[in-house]
Amino acid sequence: WALAGALTFVAFTAAPPAAAAGEPAAAGASSPDGKMIFDIGCALCHSLNPPAKKAPPISHAASYYLRRHGSEEAAVEAMVAYLQAPSAKTSILPAHAIERFGLMPAQDHLSREQLLSVARYAVSVADREHGQPGAGSQH
Repeated sequence: WALAGALTFVAFTAAPPAAAAGEPAAAGASSPDGKMIFDIGCALCHSLNPPAKKAPPISHAASYYLRRHGSEEAAVEAMVAYLQAPSAKTSILPAHAIERFGLMPAQDHLSREQLLSVARYAVSVADREHGQPGAGSQH
């Protein structure tokens, strides 16, 4: 875990800093690639789809955010808030997910822009059937 966390930290902090809140992005700057952030960092613990690794599959976790928040952008904002300060109180996953996997560490090594990008990627791959009546809900 320590080595994986250190490598993830180095990979993300080596990127150029994001513009301060309210400042326009520099000419030619592009937003971070959410899939790349997922593949480099999140995928250490999260699979995209079942079977689970050390944390729930991201397609399942994102489905809970979409259902709870209705719109994709509201789900993204809620995911970012959770990634910044995870807690059992603010988790919207079923209790059995926290019992099985525990809480994830805060992703405070990522900028808000990086968190938004990875959350948008997660929502884009959400299993929109997961957790629905009649659909399996295993993690």
